[in-house]
Amino acid sequence: MVDLTMTEIPTRDQIATEDTWDLTTIYPTDDAWETEYAAVPAGLQAATGFRGRLGDGPVVAREALDAIFILQLQITRLAVYASLRRDEDSTSMEANARYERAIVASIQAGEALAFLQPEILALPDDVLASLIVVPELATYKHLLEDLERRRAHVRSEEVEEVLALFADVSRASSEAFSALDNADLSYGEIEDEDGKQVTLSKARYGMFMESPVRDVRKRAFGAMVGAYKDHAHTIASLHGSSVRKDVAASRVRGYASALDEALFDDNMSTSVYHELLQAVRNAKPLLERSLNLRKRVLGLDQLERYDLRVPLARESRKTYDYREAVDIVLDGIGALGDRYVSDLRAGFDSRWVDVHETKGKRSGAYSWGVYGAPPVMLMNWNGTQSDVFTLAHEAGHAMHSFYANAAQPFPTAGYPIFLAEIASTVNEVLLTWHLLGTDEGKEPAGRFSLLNRFVDGFEGTIVNQAMYADFELRTHTAAEAGQPLTLDFLNEQFGEVQAIYAPDVTVNEDTVIHWARIPHFYRAYYVFQYATGLASAINIARAVRDEGEPTRDRYLQMLAAGGSDYPLTLLANAGVDLSTPEPIRVAFEEFEQALAEMERLVDDGVLDQ
Repeated sequence: MVDLTMTEIPTRDQIATEDTWDLTTIYPTDDAWETEYAAVPAGLQAATGFRGRLGDGPVVAREALDAIFILQLQITRLAVYASLRRDEDSTSMEANARYERAIVASIQAGEALAFLQPEILALPDDVLASLIVVPELATYKHLLEDLERRRAHVRSEEVEEVLALFADVSRASSEAFSALDNADLSYGEIEDEDGKQVTLSKARYGMFMESPVRDVRKRAFGAMVGAYKDHAHTIASLHGSSVRKDVAASRVRGYASALDEALFDDNMSTSVYHELLQAVRNAKPLLERSLNLRKRVLGLDQLERYDLRVPLARESRKTYDYREAVDIVLDGIGALGDRYVSDLRAGFDSRWVDVHETKGKRSGAYSWGVYGAPPVMLMNWNGTQSDVFTLAHEAGHAMHSFYANAAQPFPTAGYPIFLAEIASTVNEVLLTWHLLGTDEGKEPAGRFSLLNRFVDGFEGTIVNQAMYADFELRTHTAAEAGQPLTLDFLNEQFGEVQAIYAPDVTVNEDTVIHWARIPHFYRAYYVFQYATGLASAINIARAVRDEGEPTRDRYLQMLAAGGSDYPLTLLANAGVDLSTPEPIRVAFEEFEQALAEMERLVDDGVLDQ
């Protein structure tokens, strides 16, 4: 166990082996990685050797697809291992070089396999239809059906090769913004709660936004905003270029809009997107209640943007040992059944988690892995309650992958991004409700803190991400109509959505530039999935809590289904129909219940004790 009172960040060799992840399940040694990397050219040759032969009958088609997916698994395994090793120590030249080599191999494979879709879709209708139903290709049935659905949007083999070559170039806006955002921007220094001058960073900004001292929040907000305002025209140019790239790509492939293209992969109607935005807009009275409670607790007449993240509950100084947190998480998700809890416990005992912060290690937390090996989780353990919830969150991702990989062949094991945040947030919601029933959750201050966490998370995910999604829709629609995406236009649009989704919070020249800080905008129409994911998770968790085994079994079947069907179909099988506004309404019901209890606790003087 690492001593959290240590002033120096430990090196990796100071960490107990049982507190590090076990990557030998992917490759036993770095030399084994090198051996497989050396085999990539042979895999490429085997896969591309079937070029021009996909119509030679089901046996050849099966051999071709097997060769292609063996190569894809090989490339994925190389890239995941290289990335995980780099994240152990980002200062390692060896690890960084290995990662760059893996990326090059991935790009080369993408270019070499660009023939697959156009060649399959060049087959006569009756030939492709026969391939979809033959037993020899049962593993690839969903893939072939999906390709048939894409027929109208896949170009000729020559055009597809050109598009594959330009895939790397199309990342220019995103990479330029990332370089500016992560390396070149400087936020200066501010005075902290103790009157000391400290250098502002993104991580510290997040902490300062939760400071109980309003002047500290104001100073941090002003310094952060100032950095983006200083580069506003450059960022507006990068943002506009990214949006126009999305629009051009959708037109090249014959989609009605960039939104249609973004949702096409998941076979999803644009009505799902619009239903989300409308449902959040309809909840304006609830949002106003929440903001009024915030005003009341903070003693403010007017809320500013820098007042929205500070917790209303008093800061808890309680800390948790990692092993203690594991037990809390396992107890908290007990509603998912003995099998789920037992499998996750075995994962914790089998070194799925890289627990502690070490020198050079990547910050934050995530779950990742590759088919054929157990999932792994990166943590940077500080012992806070937030860390306990983060552990539950990443464990949800890990178990989704664990069950999908166990039940599905490689081509259908990977689940779509649209479903990715559901399993993680189901765990968080269940953990919240479990803790509300413990001694900590029954004590008024502890209960208020847990409810505050749920409400803040709901607003930060469903409400904020809907606001960002609205902004994305406005910018892409404007670009599709030929509207220049100038700095003034972008600021104006963001100011309008802020006024809608955060009613009565100040909108001024410092708040309207907030769009410039969001890296997710460089991945078209991505952020709305955080909102639908949390709404779906709340619906599933409530059904598991209230209905028990039948709902739990449907949910576990959804996890095991991986990517074997489209996400709305898999969700509907689990009892959540996002083609209707009902799931968002149910989510807001839980939000209102938590908010109402917070209001009662404040009336009872919980914050005066």
